[in-house]
Amino acid sequence: MTDTHEQIVTAGLRRRAVEAAVWAMPAVNFEIMRSMMSPDGGNEFLYWSGLLDWRNQTLTPNPDLLYYMAFMDPGADGPLVLEIPPGQGDFQLNGNVCTIWQVPLEDVGRYGADKGEGGRYLILPPGYDGDVPDGFIVLQSDVRRVYALLRTVLPEATQEAVDRALEFCEGIRIYPLAEAADPPETPRRDLQGVEVDTRIPYDMRFWEALDRVVQVESWLPRDRPFADILASIGIVRGEAFEPDADRVALLESALDDAHDWLRDDYQHEPVFYEGRQWFFPATADFAAAQGSNFADDQVYPYTCRGVIYHMAFIGLKRIGSGQFYLVNLRDSDGELLRSDLNYRMRVPAGVPVSQYWSVAMYDGDDHTFIRGNTKYSVASIAPGLTFNDDGSIDVYFGPTPPAGLEANWIDTGDSTTFELMFRFYGVSAGLLEKTFQLEDVVRVS
Repeated sequence: MTDTHEQIVTAGLRRRAVEAAVWAMPAVNFEIMRSMMSPDGGNEFLYWSGLLDWRNQTLTPNPDLLYYMAFMDPGADGPLVLEIPPGQGDFQLNGNVCTIWQVPLEDVGRYGADKGEGGRYLILPPGYDGDVPDGFIVLQSDVRRVYALLRTVLPEATQEAVDRALEFCEGIRIYPLAEAADPPETPRRDLQGVEVDTRIPYDMRFWEALDRVVQVESWLPRDRPFADILASIGIVRGEAFEPDADRVALLESALDDAHDWLRDDYQHEPVFYEGRQWFFPATADFAAAQGSNFADDQVYPYTCRGVIYHMAFIGLKRIGSGQFYLVNLRDSDGELLRSDLNYRMRVPAGVPVSQYWSVAMYDGDDHTFIRGNTKYSVASIAPGLTFNDDGSIDVYFGPTPPAGLEANWIDTGDSTTFELMFRFYGVSAGLLEKTFQLEDVVRVS
């Protein structure tokens, strides 16, 4: 009787831990980034003074523009102002402000609420009932912690463009509302050349990150059932998380199951174009729910949310306006992309974008830049590309570059499998209508 009881309890706790891991993925994603990049807070900007390289081990980062990030805590610091400068010709910001749950409070910059004209975004903490002065774009958060990801689009991939973009970004600031009349300088920290590893850890670090979240954030109404689930595995607000060896083994084993579940979902997403391999890594109901902060209490697709945030970060309120993304894991025969083989992808002429397009490669195991590589994408703004007579371009992936086409090639490097993300910046007509379609990746050897 005792053995049967213990087996039933253990099996139940394991199921609960698997479900909790899937549900918690976006918050753990945030907390891993915050704890690694900005553990002391301080309303600072983290930035990279050049294009990203493999030392940036965040999930599916963009290697073709400049990144500015800020982790903010209006719940502790009071209302905060995020000041966005107006665009300057070719230099524009595409950015997003999200909660710890990756829910977008607003898009900023050219395709955001300020429409590229600049503006002051006022981020309010939960339950704020103080005065809100005029002249701000007000963002009401339902959680303590939020973060911003700001991307500076470049007209071309040159050092001159990078330098001008850095000057443009000097106009980005964060400061308390109480100091808005005479804003202080915003601290900035350059992470160029620093190894930043924020991959999702499928070990006890995952649960420790989730415990840190639970200790500082109040329960949202939609998530209250998970308070009981987490309590059963030892995570309770106000109590120390100290699992014994048996519980550690159970929690880490459950994480393996959760990872397998999410990865399998990811590898079997419905395709975007009928009969082809490209897919958008989110279902329509999730995109709508996230954009409204899950306002429809009949829909809570947190499994789809877990799939997305095990391989990427940030949320967009207006997906398909400023940016759109398609992902590919398979060749034209439906086989996973292998790093020991060579492939070709033909990008048709007339990609429907007003800014630029790119196709970037990531390690298929952990969704990051392949370590040691020196090139991570082929982008329309890159110099030296070879185009076909009809305006299309062939992009190559594999261990061996095609002779004379090195600029069109990305080395698969030290990886086993790889994945591709095609980015559309400044989405134009034809993309969502699917009158423009990406071709499949074809194996050439």
